[in-house]
Amino acid sequence: MQTLVIADSAFVLRERSLIRRLLVGLTDEGLRVRCAIPSSLEGSVNLDVITDVIGYEARGMLLSRSARVASLLRKLRTLEGDEPKLDIVHVFGGSAWSFGVDVARRTGALAALEVWRPGLVDRAKSFRSGDARVAFFAPSPGIERVLLREGAGLLVRLTPWGVHLPRSPHVILRPNRLATVMLAGSGRNQAGFMDAFVGACNVAASRQDIMLFVDADAAQRAGLWRHARHMGVLDRVSLIDATEDRRDLVVRADILLYPESRGEQRTLILDAMAGGMAIIASDDPLVPSLIPDQTARVLKHASAEMWEGELRRLLEHPDEAQTLGQSARDRIRLDFRATTHIRSVVEAYEWLNSPTAIPF
Repeated sequence: MQTLVIADSAFVLRERSLIRRLLVGLTDEGLRVRCAIPSSLEGSVNLDVITDVIGYEARGMLLSRSARVASLLRKLRTLEGDEPKLDIVHVFGGSAWSFGVDVARRTGALAALEVWRPGLVDRAKSFRSGDARVAFFAPSPGIERVLLREGAGLLVRLTPWGVHLPRSPHVILRPNRLATVMLAGSGRNQAGFMDAFVGACNVAASRQDIMLFVDADAAQRAGLWRHARHMGVLDRVSLIDATEDRRDLVVRADILLYPESRGEQRTLILDAMAGGMAIIASDDPLVPSLIPDQTARVLKHASAEMWEGELRRLLEHPDEAQTLGQSARDRIRLDFRATTHIRSVVEAYEWLNSPTAIPF
């Protein structure tokens, strides 16, 4: 089976680890896989895989899409030495959906579009008509239910994301050591991000044994810096650029604050759980890994005071934080392994290529 994985810029920058694991895993399963990423990222992003990674022109007017698709197909033809023979075009990132569907149409392949956030469901419904064969992969049962409920007639498959489990957990909140707290997320939920930041700054203002690290892009979106200056804690707040490039460092912190509640799937939180971090997160029913008091302290209708209170409790009771981190790690071992994701994707590909299973 031959597969082309296409990702848009935002997805590559946010979920490079997931793409790398998928390419390696599919290759290990015996599939022939190639990957296409925006040409603008070719010089700065290294997926570190043996798979061929080629660039495509992601930007351009609607009328230029046919030419941009043709350009990518020429690159594939050069690699193949013949017309590309694709079975699946698997697309990550909503801005690449139409491009990927056109590639699938031109090669006679099936298009599998990853619906990693509920905001893409309305767009998914627009693909019900047309001559392309399109299916939708849902990384969480919640998104799968939304697709099935609101997208009547869509072909949907559950392919839950997963991560690798480190051989041993990261020991958090060690005695006589500065506590490190990571505030991560997209920052698009500005009010929620600000509440978490204010709560963490309130804690930092009252104790000297805490260092707060914040995703730089999210901090800029949410406008956090002025509050840190007002609270007098600038010396204990540090911005982290390119968190995906430094994910190994990010998940070595003690506590993760995750103020997202938009149903968006992120493997960052899975990696944090796998490493044994203690997590405080906003309630989000569409994120299956967030299980109250089992994988995270989950805050309903979170306020700055609630973030402050939960963070103080974990810092003052490190044994509780360590137990929570171990419980989250155990849950990853059971339900969110990278091998499980790869297996579900391979099974979905096989199912899609079974004539009896496809209602096209």
